[in-house]
Amino acid sequence: MTGKESRRPGILLIAPIQKAGASDTNVVGGNKVMADEQVRELGERGFEVDVIDTSGGVTNLPAWKIRANRLARFLRVAWGAVRKIRRSDAAFLIIAPYSALSLASFLWAVCKITRRPLVLRISGGDMMVDYLGYGAFARWLADRTYMRSSLVYVETQYLRRNFDNRDNFKWFPNTRDVEAPARTGRGRVEKLIFAARLDMDKGLTEALDACRRLPENCHLNVFGPGMSDTDFSLFDDHPRAAYGGVLDPAEMPRVLSEHDLLVYPSYYRSEGYPGAILEAFQCGLPVVAARWGGVSELVEHEKSGLLVEPRSAAAVESAIKRLLDEPDLYRRLCEGAKRRGDHFRSADWYDRVAVELRSLCRKQ
Repeated sequence: MTGKESRRPGILLIAPIQKAGASDTNVVGGNKVMADEQVRELGERGFEVDVIDTSGGVTNLPAWKIRANRLARFLRVAWGAVRKIRRSDAAFLIIAPYSALSLASFLWAVCKITRRPLVLRISGGDMMVDYLGYGAFARWLADRTYMRSSLVYVETQYLRRNFDNRDNFKWFPNTRDVEAPARTGRGRVEKLIFAARLDMDKGLTEALDACRRLPENCHLNVFGPGMSDTDFSLFDDHPRAAYGGVLDPAEMPRVLSEHDLLVYPSYYRSEGYPGAILEAFQCGLPVVAARWGGVSELVEHEKSGLLVEPRSAAAVESAIKRLLDEPDLYRRLCEGAKRRGDHFRSADWYDRVAVELRSLCRKQ
């Protein structure tokens, strides 16, 4: 075997990286967890992964500072990609749809010039909304740049079907590999958990309102970083709920395992396959969630959770009370959640991605 054949293929990963110590100013996001997982999984499969961090700074800043930070971040990432791309066999960009036109188009041009394949992993479930919202020139630019990347991984099957005419588009869902602490005796619903960024369109108001009228033995614990629109007054004198602060990702399996049900009535615009639901499933927790975005694909109604109408506290309350009244249904949902969560464990999915990346690196 020659040195060239035995060399570990190099991947330049361009993605937001989670820094130690989750807090309101160091927000844990789905893309950060995804990127950390990708570094680990590709490294275990023989890739040499170099990283350019695209994460932003402090949240909840004035609008002009946010724009200035975004420009500075774009320039930093662009310069890093120009310097590092020739030392790698392929570039891999994890990005939200709203940032794709600027950064992904630029990276496509850099990779085209340097003859390196570009792989995109576009997070969330609203890429189609952004793409259809482009003006004529933006759509023309997207179609001739990043939409022609060597591979474009999308998070939901809905997106894969809508871009079915593009052979380079493939389904690569959000994944997790959580090992939950052992717990026995989960047979009734008492301890509920809401775990997400506290954007109001994550369904915080609906979750809190729904729990006001639950039996006294039911309690909702809320975890997540506060955002610019978070209304913490909702917790004032709440009889059934309390705010528990920001959780470190490493603590999530333990905390989830101490609860009975995830309440996730999100109608967030870009909702794909939320990591909180995947982790809850792998810990054996079913979910009450809004029928919205990628959640409608991820949660199998009456198999791994209950789906309700979005923006409806009454619907959330009714679903929780149904599980209180039907313990057999709750136990079946716990079993179904575990099976559904195991389907999205990391290993099998990254095995497939590793094969595709090696093929691209060999062609390069």
